[in-house]
Amino acid sequence: MFSLKYSSLLQFENQSENEKSNLRSMFKIGSLCSDAQMRKVLDKVDHNGLKIMFVKYFKKLKNLSIDDSYRVLGDYLICSVDGVHHYSSQQVHCEQCLVKNHRDGSRTYSHSMLAGVLVHPDQKEVFVLGVENITNQDGALKNDCELNAVRRLLCWMSEYYKTEKFLFVEDALYANGPHIEQILSNNWEYIINIKPNKHKLLFQLVDSRTLYNPHQKLIKTDSKGIQHVYRWENNMTLNNASSHIKVSVLIYEQTDKKGNTKRFSWISSLQISKKNVEQIMRIGRSRWKIENETFNTLKNQGYHFEHNYGHGKKHLASTLTMLMLLAFLSDQIFQKCSKLFNDIWQAAKTKSKLWEMLRAFFMARKLKNFDQVYHLIAAQFFVQIE
Repeated sequence: MFSLKYSSLLQFENQSENEKSNLRSMFKIGSLCSDAQMRKVLDKVDHNGLKIMFVKYFKKLKNLSIDDSYRVLGDYLICSVDGVHHYSSQQVHCEQCLVKNHRDGSRTYSHSMLAGVLVHPDQKEVFVLGVENITNQDGALKNDCELNAVRRLLCWMSEYYKTEKFLFVEDALYANGPHIEQILSNNWEYIINIKPNKHKLLFQLVDSRTLYNPHQKLIKTDSKGIQHVYRWENNMTLNNASSHIKVSVLIYEQTDKKGNTKRFSWISSLQISKKNVEQIMRIGRSRWKIENETFNTLKNQGYHFEHNYGHGKKHLASTLTMLMLLAFLSDQIFQKCSKLFNDIWQAAKTKSKLWEMLRAFFMARKLKNFDQVYHLIAAQFFVQIE
């Protein structure tokens, strides 16, 4: 259902003869149960059991040597971590919903999740490494939150990705001592955003030090006339509460010809120098790929991420979200490996259009495999097949 981007379980259940045939030939599925029965069964499935599938897909990436093109600064893989909200209602809810009580006595029920995604500044494809749902925990008196979820996610990743060297890129929410200590305890590294209003001491120290250390500054102007200014300091104290944690601080300013300036700032466990400062900046900015190439794609490119396929009473909402992410991960691997897919995507202009064509052929013709359907779509857009 998520691979073909059906908009609802009911639409998926209502199969034509061609669709039934194609489910058998392309997915090895003999028959479907009703949408009600599917919801009933999936509601009992603990979504955490599906997480191992992300590890299996990562092994496929390694077998294809795709991970080699994603390594930076020697042998690190960039893991961007962020949370996303994907369900909200004032009526429909389950026992795992987060609850927000309003002053007027009403309540809002919601679901969010935290994802760790493999990204690279120069690669458009992203690959989900792991997911932790932000849900009401059994026996908890308070709502779950991103900081609790990231602790669970890192514990899980430390078990299933033991041999990998990760470099975590995250927003300012995660620039705190306990989280940084957890990263370092697994021999991983980090580049985390910081904000002047939340980390005043760090910014003051950098400003004072750079007055006396002009060599800790780099200024460049590129071919487009954009000026890039880098200031950095190593071995800085994170804050008074975590004085034992030493960080490197990078402040980067980008000014265009009109004088418009953008400012970015990070802390890192890596030592910064003139040799690596530009690369560290680009790695830090690659954090946005989890928003642009992951969450925005799921929301706006035909995946129906924020649509309620079914809520259930226990696990259904979280399980369906996990299955959608696995379908997205499969699509990303295919996109990375298939020139034909990319040629068709370019001709179709948007992925939504491409998915519509794929589903149209799936409904209208009997097919043997995905190779056949993509050749049929290519012919519709006059894409030359090499």
